[in-house]
Amino acid sequence: MDRRLPFAGFVLLSLGLLLWAAHPVDLAIHHVALLDRRSWAVRQALWFTSLGGLLVMGPVALLAAGGLFWRRRGGEALWLVLTIMSGRLLVEGVKLLVQRPRPPIADRLEWVTSWSFPSSHSAGTMMTCVALSMLWGRTAGWIAALFAAVAIGWSRVALGVHWPSDVLAGWGFGLLWVGAAVRWAPQKSPLPPSQERVG
Repeated sequence: MDRRLPFAGFVLLSLGLLLWAAHPVDLAIHHVALLDRRSWAVRQALWFTSLGGLLVMGPVALLAAGGLFWRRRGGEALWLVLTIMSGRLLVEGVKLLVQRPRPPIADRLEWVTSWSFPSSHSAGTMMTCVALSMLWGRTAGWIAALFAAVAIGWSRVALGVHWPSDVLAGWGFGLLWVGAAVRWAPQKSPLPPSQERVG
């Protein structure tokens, strides 16, 4: 899994950059995916997009870290917080460095003011959900992580606040960052604390 994460991230990030370079294709996908303002799906897209923001993903990560501390897995808790925090800061730094404009204001169904590339909602969701799934280590967690990342990424394009290439790059960055951070992740105990021998 360690090697597959950064490889998949590299592929998605590369596709995002290629799609940006082929802007007519990026623009065409943008128009196809963009929701009509009167569509019933706008409400669902707004709900999904709210889940991917820092106001939701941040507390989720902190609650998970608190649970790890409670179970005497402080090293993993620290790794989780530092991985997500550093990744989010780097995404914002890339936004400021690249300064890519978002889609036209007339297309947007949500008010945003920051730069466009890469999508911080997509990157943040991918980083948070994948990191949690790695610590949880269950198939259901991976399925939920991928569903959340895809749904929230779709919502950003459907609401007209990101180009499709932004979302692909955001997903790719999230996978790359967590895949790289795995090298410094502490080893989990073979048994839960309640089952470990005492003395």
